[in-house]
Amino acid sequence: MTMGRNNYFRFGVEIELLLESPGKKHKTWESLAKDLSKRLTRAAIRNRVDDSNLYAEWSIVREVTVQDPAGRNPYQYGVELVSPIHNNTSIPTLQAELITIFNIVNTTTTLIPTPRCSSHIHVSRSPTPFSPLELAALVKATLYFEPALDALLPAERCNPNFSHWTQSPRCANNPALSGLSLSQCLSQIDLAASSPASMEGDTRPIIDIMNLVSKDSRYGVIRQKKAHFVRGKTYKWDFSGLLATCDTGDVVDRGIGGTVEFRQPPGSVRAEDAVVWVTLGVAFVAGAVLVGQEIQGDVEEEGGSLEELWGVLETGREVLGWEGLGVLEGLFAGVGR
Repeated sequence: MTMGRNNYFRFGVEIELLLESPGKKHKTWESLAKDLSKRLTRAAIRNRVDDSNLYAEWSIVREVTVQDPAGRNPYQYGVELVSPIHNNTSIPTLQAELITIFNIVNTTTTLIPTPRCSSHIHVSRSPTPFSPLELAALVKATLYFEPALDALLPAERCNPNFSHWTQSPRCANNPALSGLSLSQCLSQIDLAASSPASMEGDTRPIIDIMNLVSKDSRYGVIRQKKAHFVRGKTYKWDFSGLLATCDTGDVVDRGIGGTVEFRQPPGSVRAEDAVVWVTLGVAFVAGAVLVGQEIQGDVEEEGGSLEELWGVLETGREVLGWEGLGVLEGLFAGVGR
């Protein structure tokens, strides 16, 4: 398979870290962030301390959600590192930057492993966005392979009682899919993809199903929502970034424009970890857009096997023009492929 006009993918990664200031050197988050920024600059890693969302260089952003809620250590600070935009051919550049970044982090601060941290991968396609039929293929694949992907990830990233931010789209909070069998869920996606709006190029009917949140959910009640609303930030996959900007009146925390976000991976404490999650997320999206079109009719409730999932990733690798998926071998070996 050769790369064509529709096979040019762009991606980036957001890495949440909990960092402790050595010897209580940094008495504020700003002090630690500025020091980290200077060290990265000296190592030729272009960066800035802000969340301006320009994505031309690395951003160092405050992330308070990963800190100890009790505040027992005031010298531990939550940091999110947001990468610049990369493409099919630049993953070796990203890998080299990550090695440098983690070397600096580990030699100048103390990196605290915590299940509160996560790694988020954003994927888009250029120059043409996903069509409704392609998006339907992708979201059907995320449903069909949800158990297989869960098997590759730490238990806390699959447990709805632990992580509010990585809910299944079939959870009780989603009124569109809650209580349905896998086959019924897939049928709902097919119906949305064949709706008049989808036929005219609108992806909203599909996103409404995958990222809908009930007005009766805890968040809906707190925010006094009168109707169901879209909020992809609480799900394993956030598709809300694909909504047109003029179509976001009932959308909460819309994702980064034009991107699909894979939110389920855990925090990365090594450069190798981050590369694994980026490779998994990007290859899955690239492959699922094609393979997902073949997921039809009645299916077994357990969904696709790890072997089938590997086939999706191989398809994605071919689309992306990558030579291999060696960085994922260890991940799959841990559960048996």
